[in-house]
Amino acid sequence: MPSADLSLYQLPRDIRPVHYDLLLAPDLERFTFDGEVSIRVEIYRDTLEFVLNASDLKIHKAHATVDGVDFPLWPEMDPEFERVIFRGTRLFEAETTAVLRIHFSGILNDLLAGFYRSSYRTPAGEERFLATTQFEATDARKAFPCWDEPSVKATFRVAARVPDTFVALSNMPVEREEPLPDGRKDVFFRTTPKMSTYLLHLTTGLFERVSATTQTGVEISVWTVPGRQEEGLFARDVALRLLPWFNNYFGIPYPLPKMDLVAIPDFAAGAMENWGILTYRETALLLPPGESSARTTQRVAIVVAHEMAHQWFGDLVTMSWWDDLWLNEGFASWMEVKAVDYLFPEWKMWDLFLAEDMTEALELDGLEHSHPIEIAVRNPHEINEIFDAISYVKGGSLIRMLECFLGEEIFREGISRYLSQFSYGNACTADLWNALSRVSGREVRKIMESWTRQTGYPVLMVGEGEPTEVLQRPFRNHPRLMDEMKGAPEGLSWRVMMGLSLNSGKPVVPHLLADRTGMLPPSPSGGAWQNLNSGHVGFYRVLYPDSLRKKLPEEIRSGRMSVSDRLGFENDLFAMGRAGLVTLGEYLSCLESFRQEDQYIVWSDIASNLGWLDGLLAFGASWEPLSRFVVALMRPAFQCVGWDVREGESHQGRLLRSLLLSCLGISGDPEIVSGCRDRFDRFLSERSSLPPDLRLAVFRTVSRHGDAAVHQRFVELAGKAGSQEEKNRYLAALAASGKEDLLEKTLELSLSGLVRIQDTVSVVSQVGSNPYGERLAWSFFRDRFDLFRKRYESGGFALQRLVRGVSESFRCREDQRQVEAFFREHPLEGARRTIDQVLETIDLRTEVLEREGKSVSKALEPW
Repeated sequence: MPSADLSLYQLPRDIRPVHYDLLLAPDLERFTFDGEVSIRVEIYRDTLEFVLNASDLKIHKAHATVDGVDFPLWPEMDPEFERVIFRGTRLFEAETTAVLRIHFSGILNDLLAGFYRSSYRTPAGEERFLATTQFEATDARKAFPCWDEPSVKATFRVAARVPDTFVALSNMPVEREEPLPDGRKDVFFRTTPKMSTYLLHLTTGLFERVSATTQTGVEISVWTVPGRQEEGLFARDVALRLLPWFNNYFGIPYPLPKMDLVAIPDFAAGAMENWGILTYRETALLLPPGESSARTTQRVAIVVAHEMAHQWFGDLVTMSWWDDLWLNEGFASWMEVKAVDYLFPEWKMWDLFLAEDMTEALELDGLEHSHPIEIAVRNPHEINEIFDAISYVKGGSLIRMLECFLGEEIFREGISRYLSQFSYGNACTADLWNALSRVSGREVRKIMESWTRQTGYPVLMVGEGEPTEVLQRPFRNHPRLMDEMKGAPEGLSWRVMMGLSLNSGKPVVPHLLADRTGMLPPSPSGGAWQNLNSGHVGFYRVLYPDSLRKKLPEEIRSGRMSVSDRLGFENDLFAMGRAGLVTLGEYLSCLESFRQEDQYIVWSDIASNLGWLDGLLAFGASWEPLSRFVVALMRPAFQCVGWDVREGESHQGRLLRSLLLSCLGISGDPEIVSGCRDRFDRFLSERSSLPPDLRLAVFRTVSRHGDAAVHQRFVELAGKAGSQEEKNRYLAALAASGKEDLLEKTLELSLSGLVRIQDTVSVVSQVGSNPYGERLAWSFFRDRFDLFRKRYESGGFALQRLVRGVSESFRCREDQRQVEAFFREHPLEGARRTIDQVLETIDLRTEVLEREGKSVSKALEPW
């Protein structure tokens, strides 16, 4: 639903491109590029001018050709709206075709957007550069003048003028190469299908690859800088196995002749779904042999699957405008899990989705300053702001909830019809609902618009007795806002797709709660339903009556409750304790029921929630008792898994060991701290003695309890790291120190040559989340605000993470006022909503500390 003044940012509709011939010539010595573009356009209304998107470009000359005659054009740049207006001396009449020819140049920047440069070092220590593009969401205009909007699709024939030793990669295979007398060559690529500008791509530099071909003839290649191609074997094999599965699931074969996966040393996001050439941060694509953890292996599989899913959802069928971004990202976030679950069923990916993704979305969407999935956006800053957990993970959660409600096969058939109908075109959310409605016979649009067009989600208040009445209320994290919601207007409700079950969790009976209140259907046994969100599939919370809540801990201890339901109950109880619907003391007391817990996903959420409390109680009277409580709670679980990996151990078992070790180490368990120091000392002389799964936890523990010599050792290790994954572990250790002077050094290092621009945000944010560093990180950010704004002002994940990382951990009103005053004087257009969310979170933490401090202290008295 575009806003009224969207026309100020979108281009006029009277001219549309049909085809681009684009030549880009990067100069990696001067860090500039030259370009030429010829655009065949159709003119629908008489005009004297052509309006295109362009930003940070210098236009040298331009002309329009009509019926073989050239007419000069004069450019006028419009920086505010990122446009260029080409004016001519004649009227260009409607229903004619013209070819615009434009010569331009630009800076090969180092800001990870548009056409930019990336650097790496050879094993001999030599610095080398490559050139690459990152156009999503609105940065194709920084590389060439174009109609840079997702609905304005055209075909592209790309060419690159590069040194003759370079590899050039684009969306389509190379058609031919022509040598030039100056030691360069022109590389011409085949013409693309009809596509959006943000999906166009060019990378050039020194690259090597590993490749294979599918049975249908699609060549899949993983490209890396020289000497690292073997690290791409796992990703190649994942892609090779998944492509036939995607073809079968969607019922539409992958339409391009090749698929490249390219590891870029400097990359702002995790990856990008350019059609036919998927680009990745190195840690999201490469696995150094013998050096990668289970966590990194999982991430590579997930990110490869995510970008492959986009080849259909986003590339083949593209949202009409960015207010439907979730159609791209929500579906890819759902499909990545489905695909990897197919490849590695033993990983239990849907359980991991609950613990590592869905809980994050519930947390963010519990804020008053969240946003609807479908949201009006106008300018590039607003567009970049919605690349968040709402578009990605809430979107994916809603898709899964709807799939479970409609049934897997009906849902798949609806998706296939939707993709077939809109192939090579554009669609909006309503188009998807209509396709699913036709297949299922249900009013999908009516059901889903309550979820996509309003912020938040409900909490179901369950009554006593039979039949059971259920009341839904909007849920908010903040207890004061939750109090206000008691009087919420009648219209604020959701059509809740519930899954009802008894103790065993099966069978699951679907039920639609269409109004604010309703009666549950009778159960098959005639007794009360025990679970109103079976499998924790639904994007809502459930507050059971006191009588049932008192019985559930025994269900947990006995093992009768499924692992996903244990996670769901624990997560809901914490959220409602924080929101004032129960006490946090009740939550802490309930954790005693989990002492025998042996599943990673449950411990992962418990660790996250206790970590939130740790930050809340930092430096207060209850801080040390909480640490002792954590040690007492988690030590039995760690004793069961032990230090050493066991033969045939599960993927989640490996994740669990790392998690428990990290929590116990940071909490100061003497045995764990001593064991980590011993293992670190052995690691320094024999790397293979410490398994990759344990390294991050051991390094952070040693750093937290270490001195300046330990800190310096991690600096040296980071400087010599053989892979980015290993370097990131050392940087995380530096940010985990328990000494302020060492954390100040870490912050200074974050802007040094030791840390890539893409990783600075992570280092600074980790210091900010460390109680010993929260004020240091905030001061560091304020003092260097102009530098950070220049680096990350394009918005998106990096800017959001930075703002949250340096300011979200505060817990008093004075800090809240200071943060608010600073951002009032130093606005960040790409992070306005994030700033509002940070201020709300600080207020939440302050309120919870005031309301629940006594309850928490009482629960921790024995410790």
